Amino acid sequence: MATYILFWNPGISSYTRDRFICDFDEREDVGNWSFHEHEEVKAGDTFYMVKCGEGKTGIVMRGTIESECYEDEDWSPKRRHPIYYANIETDTCINPWSEAALLTPELLTAKLPDFNWHGGHSGRKLDEAMAQKLDEIWFSYLDCNPKMFSNEEAWIWNNSSLIPESVKEKLIEKRGRGCEVCGYDYARVFGPDCAGHNDLSVSPRPLKSPILKRLFYNICLNCHQAPKEVLVDKVKGL
Repeated sequence: MATYILFWNPGISSYTRDRFICDFDEREDVGNWSFHEHEEVKAGDTFYMVKCGEGKTGIVMRGTIESECYEDEDWSPKRRHPIYYANIETDTCINPWSEAALLTPELLTAKLPDFNWHGGHSGRKLDEAMAQKLDEIWFSYLDCNPKMFSNEEAWIWNNSSLIPESVKEKLIEKRGRGCEVCGYDYARVFGPDCAGHNDLSVSPRPLKSPILKRLFYNICLNCHQAPKEVLVDKVKGL
């Protein structure tokens, strides 16, 4: 699957600040977005949206592209033609008018200098290596900024399916291959040759609480069923 970078300048866009705030509060999706490099866009591809223009700038959304591109009327008064759009669904959203610290164009440029993170055409495709690196940067950033979720400055769907397999594996390795709640370790029980099946038993889950120091915790399938409050209490000292 490919990854595309969308740019959003609320000062000139039909998607205004007020519309964003309404969607953010209601946990609603934007709907669709224009893509400059539209020819190869497919359902299941990933997008990141970068806010540019006045005020705080940086990544404010990540999610999944839900359709191929289709031609439609230009959203701007310029009446450009043709304009191609695809439907998008958000899995993580950050309010740039809150106190949340964004992953800024400057930080992105320092890590991925071969892409213009400050603006330009919306809907530009990253090459595979850059896309994988961006995923790693993004989920590390989320993990280090858990308070914005408990402070209602950001929201994230509470499941591990939004995490790419390569990032999921790094998170599991980083914290050890056992469940951080009960200690269950698939490889330890069934042998090291079964380590590749660890995702059947342990996966990173976002836990949103003001008392936690990070966002993602490796939790086994059994512990996944426990109430969030119980899980938070078990991992609060980690």
